[in-house]
Amino acid sequence: MRYLAILFAIVGIAACSTAPVARRGAQEASSKQADAVPPQRTAVDSVVQFLLASAATDFHTHRPPDPLRFRDVRLGHIAVPGGEDQYMLCGQFLPAQEGGRAEWTPFATIKTSGYEQWIGAQAAGFCQGSSVVWEQAADLSSSLQSRLDSLR
Repeated sequence: MRYLAILFAIVGIAACSTAPVARRGAQEASSKQADAVPPQRTAVDSVVQFLLASAATDFHTHRPPDPLRFRDVRLGHIAVPGGEDQYMLCGQFLPAQEGGRAEWTPFATIKTSGYEQWIGAQAAGFCQGSSVVWEQAADLSSSLQSRLDSLR
């Protein structure tokens, strides 16, 4: 009888143990970490990929000017009526020029129902607007350069 009481005590203690709770908590924590990338961030990442591909394709298709390098390429957005955000990729490119000295030229690739690409003063004015909210991402110049180089 004594052994039976000890056995029930051990089973009772084991059943009340915090180990399963800790494991469940660890599973919930890892599940929360997996869900830590908010859906909005994923949507922004897909917009970045779309704009990089669109800009590279446009530069490749509509030459000249043929960009040699890019700099200060970044993602931003403006709020448009209806509560939507309109995303844009802004930066500068150095066009290939024979003989003369090339100057950095601004560009803007804007996500619309497809995309629009502006080059020159219009792009500079659009990208320098006070209503532009810049994303806290790294410079996307090398990503755009890689995309364009893969098309050549």
